[in-house]
Amino acid sequence: MRPVAFASAVAFLIFSAAIAKAQEAQPASPISTSAASYSQAYCTGFVDENVPDNLTISGGADNDIHSAVRQFVQGESIFISERNNGEIAVGAEYSVVRPAKALFETTRYQGEGWDMAKLGKPYEDVAQVKVTHVTPAGVVARVTFSCEAAVPGDILVPFQPRPVPEYNVTAPLDHFSPLDQGKTHGRIAASRNNFGFFGAGTVVYLNLGNQSGVQPGKRFRIYQVLAPENFGTFSSKRTPPEVVGEAVVLSVQSKSSVAMVVSSYREISSGDLVEAE
Repeated sequence: MRPVAFASAVAFLIFSAAIAKAQEAQPASPISTSAASYSQAYCTGFVDENVPDNLTISGGADNDIHSAVRQFVQGESIFISERNNGEIAVGAEYSVVRPAKALFETTRYQGEGWDMAKLGKPYEDVAQVKVTHVTPAGVVARVTFSCEAAVPGDILVPFQPRPVPEYNVTAPLDHFSPLDQGKTHGRIAASRNNFGFFGAGTVVYLNLGNQSGVQPGKRFRIYQVLAPENFGTFSSKRTPPEVVGEAVVLSVQSKSSVAMVVSSYREISSGDLVEAE
């Protein structure tokens, strides 16, 4: 190899090694991702005080026999019944909800029923509609998005956007890091669909809301505290709290919030505790 070519090759290798070393020295940029998809965010359900039911679905198109079990999905038209003759304009958007009466008939931990009662009543997200016609004979709206089929009797409330928060994906937390008593603490009061055990990708309801200063995007670590282990009749020993996952808040009500479990290190269950990060 000629001296000039050899010198050039050595210089190139040194330069490449320097670049690689510099790249290694720079910390990797955090990966940011959405905490939920649009469908997940708008189909979570929620727990809140009584929702006013002055607007309901009375029926819809293609229902000649006025069947009470007729179902309406995206693209179909529904009729709105007004109890108090409010002002409804063409273009107005509403969320369709219904009480989740049977959702928590099975309790998953001692005191779950009481915890839920303190937060309000559980509701299911059903669909979204947009008013297309306001006539002397009634109001017509089209279903623009549906989590499930809407039916006569479902309640309409003014549509409220739910921006989906972003969060930074991080390495697993220290499973036995001490709790910080100065931070906000609460509990997973229940999970959507009332699962007994669940993991990442599950919607949960926290017993923390606006009154506790919680906002969408707030991140919580989920942890479990085991009952003291007994050693004989008069002796017991406590065990350290164990961090089992993380959750990001999607939407907030007065006393509760809806969160998505974004990571799980082992099974999580309703009744597990949370600490603000």
